[in-house]
Amino acid sequence: MKMQFCFFAIFAVPCVFCAMHFVKADTFAEKILRTFPQTDRNNDGLLSEEEEAAVCRRVMQRYPQADQDGDGVLSETEKQDLIQKASGRGKRQRPGSASPSGTTSQSAEAVLKQIGLKGELNIEYRKNTNQQRNRLDFIYPKTKVYERAPLFIYIHGGGNTGGTKNAIYNKSSLILKELTELGIAVATIDYRVFGAGEELGFHQLFEDCKDALRFLAKNSDRYGIDPHKFITWGTSAGGSKALVTALTESDFLPGENAGPETEHTVIGAVSFYGATTYLVPELWEKRLERFPGRSESKGKMLFKPSHGMSIEEIKKLVSADQHLKADSPPILLVHGDTDPVVPIDLSEHLYTMAKEKGVNIEFVEVENAGHGFRPVQGTSNPPSMTWDEAQQLVVRHVLEWIQ
Repeated sequence: MKMQFCFFAIFAVPCVFCAMHFVKADTFAEKILRTFPQTDRNNDGLLSEEEEAAVCRRVMQRYPQADQDGDGVLSETEKQDLIQKASGRGKRQRPGSASPSGTTSQSAEAVLKQIGLKGELNIEYRKNTNQQRNRLDFIYPKTKVYERAPLFIYIHGGGNTGGTKNAIYNKSSLILKELTELGIAVATIDYRVFGAGEELGFHQLFEDCKDALRFLAKNSDRYGIDPHKFITWGTSAGGSKALVTALTESDFLPGENAGPETEHTVIGAVSFYGATTYLVPELWEKRLERFPGRSESKGKMLFKPSHGMSIEEIKKLVSADQHLKADSPPILLVHGDTDPVVPIDLSEHLYTMAKEKGVNIEFVEVENAGHGFRPVQGTSNPPSMTWDEAQQLVVRHVLEWIQ
């Protein structure tokens, strides 16, 4: 059913009725559902994670300034700001104004121009679906260091229901700037997501990421890159994909790009607060305790039989711990110690398994940090690592792996 409600009232015409309902509700989903019941597309009386993601996408399409840090997904803080604006308690933020982290939301073109970089944007790496998301950006090195440049590949987060490749420009431009100055090329990719008008199996999101790497390898001459010096980095949902794409063979989850010319080698993988397995339920207990309803609806959305495969078979395909081998590439895991969305237990699990297999792996625990290294509510202690420090950590590891 097509969503036909309008979000103009959320920002510009808050009324007593809307404000009253927003104040009474407890969560963002409840507040949206009470005021806009038509967002419950399956009429089950609940706003599922998929339905909430659709709401957030609609908001960001019409009001991009709601995504204050430009990462393509509304954080809990940004959702609360949205609620305040809807109830008339907050002032509308000007487009392009500073986010809490001090960054501003800018276009890819503006960031690249500011840094002095050249890139090709929105390259179609496989025949586009109706989501129009199978595209990537390629940024050329600023300095010529290698005959064929190593390639650093960013995979965005967004809970498998949102996010965009543009996050790297507004949230991680430090990495972009430093790597390109060191002669390393950078790519940032979009992949299909749930809740965007296409029936998907969870494995297809990972298939898209593998297809992007195969496309880049196939076109390595065109871009002047070394297909056997790829490094992947992902945040949140992108972290799990960065791990799986790095730990699997070139032809894993075959998609549109195939053949010997698509062979590639990933020499290192970085995951920031990403899931590492879906086969050990007890590792997810902290999330289930914190978000029981959301976790249940998310599980139903992600895991269902698809393409002749059972739920268990799909879980094995998308779990990084199932692909670890003694000769797996080096791995860097960075995770907040109080993350309620993706519990730190998941990174600890992969670290233990990798060590047992002799894999070169480093695990950095960020103290006093939730998901995305956000400060923990109720405490004045700041996270033990800033976002800039985390970016510098990535740069150091990338250089070590290349050398």
